[in-house]
Amino acid sequence: MVSIPPVRRLQDQAYDYLKEKIMSGELAEGQLYSETKITALLGMSRTPVRDALIRLNMEGLIETFPSRGFSVKKVSTVEIRETLEIRCALEGYAAYVLAEQIDTPKARETMFWLNECIAEQERLLLSPKPNITKFVDQNFYFHNIMVDFLGNEAITRTYKRYEGSIKELTYRRFLGVPESMRESFKGHIQILALIRSGNTEQVFTRIKSHNDEARYVNM
Repeated sequence: MVSIPPVRRLQDQAYDYLKEKIMSGELAEGQLYSETKITALLGMSRTPVRDALIRLNMEGLIETFPSRGFSVKKVSTVEIRETLEIRCALEGYAAYVLAEQIDTPKARETMFWLNECIAEQERLLLSPKPNITKFVDQNFYFHNIMVDFLGNEAITRTYKRYEGSIKELTYRRFLGVPESMRESFKGHIQILALIRSGNTEQVFTRIKSHNDEARYVNM
C-alpha cells in the first residue's frame, strides 16, 4: 500500500499520485488500468479515486470506461498542434498586453512574480538532479502568471482547461530531452526581456517559437 500523508483532501492526493504516474510514463498509454486496483493500492474508498479520475478525464489525460477502468490517452500529432496553437494564441496575446502596459503598477507586480518564477527555475536547474515534475510546474506557472495578468475569466478558464495537456507535453519533452529544460529557461529569460522593453511585436513572435511544434512531435 502506498503511504500518502493525510494532509490534503483524499481526492487531491489521489489526483496528484495518478497525475505523477501519467506524467512520468509509469502508466503507459493505451493500457487498461483497474479503478478497483488503484483504490486498493492507495488505501482509499472508491469516491476520491473516482473524483480524481473525473478530473484527469476532463483535462484530457485519460479515457474512462464504465465498469472496466481507465487508460492513459494517447496524444495525437493533431492534438499536439491544436494545444500548441491555443498556447501561442493565449500566451502570445497575454505577453503582448503585458509588454504594452509595462509601465503600469499591475504590470510591474506581474513582472516581480515572473522574476521570482525565473529564480526558482534556475534553482531547480542548478540542483545535482533537477526535479522534472517541479520544473514543469514552474514552467506552466510562468506562462500562467502572464495569462492571469489579463484579468479575463473566459481566457483563464480556457487556458486552465488545457493545463493537463500542456504539462504532459512539456514533461515528455523534458524527460526525453533533458537539456530542453535549460533551453526553455533561456526562452523565458528572453521573453521577460522583450516584455520589459515593451517590444510587443517581437514578444509575440518569441512566444510562437517557444512553442514550436517540431519540439513536441515524435517524442
